[in-house]
Amino acid sequence: PSSPKFDAKGDDDLFFGYTALICIQGLWLLSGVLGTWAFGAWPYGRNAGYYFLGFGETTSLLVPQLAASVVLRSAALRSRLTGTTFKELNLSLLVSSTLLFVAELFQAISEGGIGFKTLSATITAAISYVALRRHGWPKFFPPPTKIIVGDNDLKPLSRAYFALFACTGALVALNTVGSGVLSYLFGKATMEVILEPHHFITFAALLAIQGGTLHTLQSASVAGEKRLSSETYKRLNLGVAVSAVSALVGILWAAKMKCHVLWVFLTLGLYNVAGLLASSWGYYVGNTYEG
Repeated sequence: PSSPKFDAKGDDDLFFGYTALICIQGLWLLSGVLGTWAFGAWPYGRNAGYYFLGFGETTSLLVPQLAASVVLRSAALRSRLTGTTFKELNLSLLVSSTLLFVAELFQAISEGGIGFKTLSATITAAISYVALRRHGWPKFFPPPTKIIVGDNDLKPLSRAYFALFACTGALVALNTVGSGVLSYLFGKATMEVILEPHHFITFAALLAIQGGTLHTLQSASVAGEKRLSSETYKRLNLGVAVSAVSALVGILWAAKMKCHVLWVFLTLGLYNVAGLLASSWGYYVGNTYEG
């Protein structure tokens, strides 16, 4: 629980922790972009598109992760981590880091050794857990009436965020529990194992952060235009929008590289189009608000 001592302190330790986390996530994003380009450019023959799709979709989700950390760093500086929004973001980071540890375990079993994700997961878990222990855990699910009730004209936007949040949860479950099945289906399409279970679990881990982000945006839209005009929610909306654009570009590029998995294109394509529309709408509402 929070205390005056911690509030007065300004969460300096967490501020520096989030700063370090941003640096690590930025490095991960850079390596992901370069790695995606390499996998798409190298002569992998007819299966190059599958490599590009797998790595590209995961890399696009590093953007909301980075946006969440930037928001939390700002909140730590202003001693605002007691807010529900920041508790939910910290919880999503903690869930994500747990899934990353699982992914690294699977990678160690199948390929030997561990990767850069272990460092990111360790620091993410430590910082988010300390923040939650200090300031309390969120009540993640609101009463059902909060989904549709609000003193503004943003009910359609609120419903859109909630629908995306629900879809994100389903995708997290599918890519975690069904990672082996998905790996098999991709292997059947390409006649070789390209994406192993740990790739899908990593994708699920990053989706968990997007899920937390969408939930906070849904709550903000219920509160109204003034709430969405906050820099916190504009940054979160921008992170989702940039991620969606990146993912859609990756899908189109993979299709151009003769990656033929229509069920993936339809699922992730529609999901990211919806995410782009909702986050752009939310950003526009917040950016044009005049209180």
